[in-house]
Amino acid sequence: MVSPFPGAVFGILSVAIGLHYSGYWTLPTDLRGLIAKDETENFNCRPFLPNIFTGNPPSDGHFSIAGASQQLGDFLSNRFSVGDIDSLSVAVVSADGMLFEGNYGVMRGNESQTSPPTTSDSMYRVASVSKLFNVLEGHILAEKGVLSWEDPVEKYIPGFTHNSGSLTSPGELLSSKKDPITLFQLATHMSGLGRDWPPGNVANWPRDLQGAGPPPTNGLPFPENAALFRSITENPLISPPFTWPIYSNAGTGLLGLALLEADRAARNATESMSYADLVKRDIFDPLGMNGSHFLTSEVNKHLVVVPSLAPEVADQDFLDAMNPAGGQFSSLRDSVTVVQNLLNPEHPKSLISKAAMDKWLRPIHSFEEDDWTEAGFIWEIVKAPDSNKRLRRIYWKLGAMAGYHAALAIHPGTSYGVVVLLGGHFPDAAALAYHVFEIFQPAIDQALADASVARYAGEWFSQDRNSSASIAVARGTLYIDRLIADNVDILANFNPSSRVALRWMHEHEEFRLDIGLPYYNGKKHMGCYSYWAGMDVWGMRNGAALNAIFFSGNELDRRLHVPAVGIEMVRA
Repeated sequence: MVSPFPGAVFGILSVAIGLHYSGYWTLPTDLRGLIAKDETENFNCRPFLPNIFTGNPPSDGHFSIAGASQQLGDFLSNRFSVGDIDSLSVAVVSADGMLFEGNYGVMRGNESQTSPPTTSDSMYRVASVSKLFNVLEGHILAEKGVLSWEDPVEKYIPGFTHNSGSLTSPGELLSSKKDPITLFQLATHMSGLGRDWPPGNVANWPRDLQGAGPPPTNGLPFPENAALFRSITENPLISPPFTWPIYSNAGTGLLGLALLEADRAARNATESMSYADLVKRDIFDPLGMNGSHFLTSEVNKHLVVVPSLAPEVADQDFLDAMNPAGGQFSSLRDSVTVVQNLLNPEHPKSLISKAAMDKWLRPIHSFEEDDWTEAGFIWEIVKAPDSNKRLRRIYWKLGAMAGYHAALAIHPGTSYGVVVLLGGHFPDAAALAYHVFEIFQPAIDQALADASVARYAGEWFSQDRNSSASIAVARGTLYIDRLIADNVDILANFNPSSRVALRWMHEHEEFRLDIGLPYYNGKKHMGCYSYWAGMDVWGMRNGAALNAIFFSGNELDRRLHVPAVGIEMVRA
């Protein structure tokens, strides 16, 4: 029998417990081969197209998206036919809903002849994707004023201590007042706490790894709250807080317990509610997530996916201390609802503000050892190439335990996401999600380019024809090739060393001419720093930056404005 392995696939213990993740770190395309090697690409900093799709998502009827859906359906059908997956649910999501939906197989892997088929309402254990909801709950409470991410754990769990010692220098137990572990550190895996505590005793090492891994794989039960606190007191930190990311189920569990106590204090209640009830109150119920919970019951068991590998995992109770790290069930339909809200925080049902979402998407740690992985605010972040061979961030939460594997990922730059939920022997939802992105990214890029052409590209003229502009889309960037104001060539004043791009200011439809600062006869050897430092260096007139333009109007009456010279143009 294979025991459950909660948490994302980041450890080396998978081999010891009979799981195989050999494909996990391999992208479908070699990223290093796609990074531009010519000097123009290395030293310039081409802005991406404006993210039109946040508030105006693409249609699934767009020719490129329809083609990608057909291709993806064929790929998933062929992949499922291999036979190592019992149940598979996949969606490609825009802020409006599903661009693609696919369900394959049966809900009970050991009953393939009699089991009902998998649907978008089938409930999978999502393992470490649970952590995403834990941090979302933290953002909700922070915006209500219940807590601050910079609060020390001890503020909400009085008497909390941790062991700051090391193997070479055993240390004293420290309260968070002296050497604080904060909620933010827990949510970013920067607390220094170990991965799976309480740890088991690997008594036969190096002969075998029996006793390694998380509870209950290590022979210990899922911990009660007191057992988790005790393990944090007894075991020294892996690294000092905020020096190096250490993936920590224990830290995420501790965060969940701190959120419970912060909520209890805000309600002036004598007892805290359960973690399941807290998330249900603040996330599941407001979003209508009827397929999400933490425990199989008589009410929901007919919808719970039971894999052929380690079917007992479907019935386990992770308890309050580990539910935040890996105990949650969700359906494809519920996961799509969450992705929609992450893509558009201004949606009427959004649980957090745009400001909170922007903060949530900041990378926290970039690994110097490579050029494509980062750790985020609970996110695993990878940089994958778009169809123009430029690396863009994908924000993941991955989940893996015996029998269940999940991936929920968003591409904020083009406002779409991917959900993969599976049950069975195949252990790599991330590999499937990579293929989904590989198939869909060119289609999304094409749809975004078409939308940008419709909004911005073309020839623009003032009423007296003395002012004009020419705008085009090329290789995923918006360019202004001519800007004449009252017969004066504005672009010539900036002495550009190359074609002038337009950089979106993430507010309405305002752009800046992306001139940057010239270095050594115009060679921008500082890359994006040249543009960052020079974005607003040119001064102002009429209350506007000299290099600012903006657009207004609907698709039938578009206007281009150059506010520093007070000129308005319409498109020919």
